[in-house]
Amino acid sequence: MNIQFQIRELKGNDRLRRQLAADLEDLNRLIAVTAARVALQRQAGITPPCQAVVMLAVPGPHIHAAARDYTWPATWRKVVTRLREQIDERRRRQTALQKGKPRISAPMSQDSGAKEASLDRKITERCALAARTE
Repeated sequence: MNIQFQIRELKGNDRLRRQLAADLEDLNRLIAVTAARVALQRQAGITPPCQAVVMLAVPGPHIHAAARDYTWPATWRKVVTRLREQIDERRRRQTALQKGKPRISAPMSQDSGAKEASLDRKITERCALAARTE
């Protein structure tokens, strides 16, 4: 996964980048992420000042999330939570679509096996009865 960072007005970038990359790798385990763009900035005149925006390039429509808060950890938690929610929603929709598709061969239930056995007995009885009458 290719990660691009754009961090403004924040010290300790190396440790922060490693933590952000680790969190994005966790998301990569949930869905195949080919690239990620992360923008973090602190805007002095705006309340709350910390803003995070993330875009994940994934198969299908890209996933993105943004959040604002008063601290970087709280902002990042909000973004990761929103990304996870979108990933989970996509997975739910995909499984719902797969459940709606007809199967080529469905396993027989116990009831259908009993019905087939009953039908086989009836056919056998009819064949035996027809053989006696001939």
